[in-house]
Amino acid sequence: QDTTAGHAAVLWDAARVLTKYFEVMPQDWKGKKVLDLGSGCGLTAIALGKLGANITMTELPGHTLVLQANAEANLPAEGSWKVKDCVWGKVGETTAWGPVTDMGCDWDFVVGADLIYSDDSTPHLLQTLQHVCNEKTVVIISFELRRKKDLDFLRELKAVGFGFRKIPAAELHPVYNAEEIGVFRIQRE
Repeated sequence: QDTTAGHAAVLWDAARVLTKYFEVMPQDWKGKKVLDLGSGCGLTAIALGKLGANITMTELPGHTLVLQANAEANLPAEGSWKVKDCVWGKVGETTAWGPVTDMGCDWDFVVGADLIYSDDSTPHLLQTLQHVCNEKTVVIISFELRRKKDLDFLRELKAVGFGFRKIPAAELHPVYNAEEIGVFRIQRE
């Protein structure tokens, strides 16, 4: 964690909760193709890599140095992982963060922690999810419910054909959970 390097280098509580959920979730991650959006300093992605996932970690261009260093320090050099720049939005368009990245649409899982933090970025996140998810992709995200408006994201998901389920507290890690942090399982309906 490097708190002087901006949002992408901070270890957020939602990442801790999501990472610990993956440890207790009944899922064999070996060989699963996983896209981690907004990986930050990489805790969630590194944990999934250690559980056997083929993980692609992403962060905004210019914000991957801490992520790359943490991955190199914690995952085997010959492992099934990579770090990539990723700008959210509709493929073919350009946003304030740069040209939107085409991350493909052949993922088993898309994961992310604390991605709902900005009124500017949330619509772009929704467009990215629409592009990267096929009918079998499972999205698992966590975010801190800071404002009522944060729940708009879930309503917007429904409006574009996704269903979601909030993971009950009983299914989360018994220690690493928090009432104000929701973990959601999302799929195309």
